[in-house]
Amino acid sequence: MKLYRTNGNNEFEIMESDASWEPGLVKLKISTILPTMTDIFVYQGKMNINYPVVPCRAATAIVSEDRPEYGLKRGAKVIINPYILSSADEEGYARIATYGIEADGFLRDFVALPPENLIPFPEEVKEEEGVFTDIVALALAAINSFNLEKGDYIAVIGDSILSNLICQLALYYQAIPIYVFSDERHLSIAEKCGIFYTVNETKEDTYQRVLNITGGRLADHTILHAKSGVSPNFLYTLCARGGDCTIVSFSPILPRLETDIGIISQKQLTVRGVSCGLDEINSAVNMIAQKYLKFAQFIDKRATLEEAPEVFAEMSDDPLIYVCPIIKVL
Repeated sequence: MKLYRTNGNNEFEIMESDASWEPGLVKLKISTILPTMTDIFVYQGKMNINYPVVPCRAATAIVSEDRPEYGLKRGAKVIINPYILSSADEEGYARIATYGIEADGFLRDFVALPPENLIPFPEEVKEEEGVFTDIVALALAAINSFNLEKGDYIAVIGDSILSNLICQLALYYQAIPIYVFSDERHLSIAEKCGIFYTVNETKEDTYQRVLNITGGRLADHTILHAKSGVSPNFLYTLCARGGDCTIVSFSPILPRLETDIGIISQKQLTVRGVSCGLDEINSAVNMIAQKYLKFAQFIDKRATLEEAPEVFAEMSDDPLIYVCPIIKVL
């Protein structure tokens, strides 16, 4: 039983995991892992967290033994809910921690988890769909951060799988997404996912293009995926006066973005932050089960667990090398 632990030094220590489990936990064999840039930040040592740690929060697994008291049979496939509700932080507030950041994550072959963190696979859902549950939950949290009405324009800024899924969800709710990106690979993916309005910020006048699409009114809402390489000012400049702006990120820690906030007052904008999809996990599973969302276009790299150090090293050197890699535990 192997796990891949990092001290934040761009290296992994491959270790044998403890074979003993607490009786209240369910033993699982990890099957599919979805590494994100937050996991790369952990690997690089850019997160202000306690090291060493096992990265990766998004994973699916297979139950390793019958646990009838929890309604789980050996061989059952489950989606892992990556959130941990801590009792309180130093200021007395309830705090939601995450596997892979505040606790060891799932870059490993076996793990034992509380039954409340396990979601049985709905019928017909594939592993390479279920592994996106955490991202769909975060996308839903972003969409639900404002009152969305039919026909509303939403400018979604930042080329990523998260941004793409926010656009797909906007279409589901009969809104009109405008996807602002800079990486041409995301144009092809967006088209295959049914996203009609796209703007390449490196080749077009983004403000003018959004103005034209919306008939001069700009977007009713804007969502920015806070990631490296994103132009944060678009969050405000593309939003209509009195509109809503949401900053969404996999972690409240990184990345740090700088922007001129004077326009917030000028336009009387409402700005929110979203970095947790806990309340939307069950809704995300139901959404995936409906088969409305498209995932097949995302994955451009499949690796084994043994190849994970190579994948992490590649993504550390070049964050844009893959759109969406996954790791299969054989």
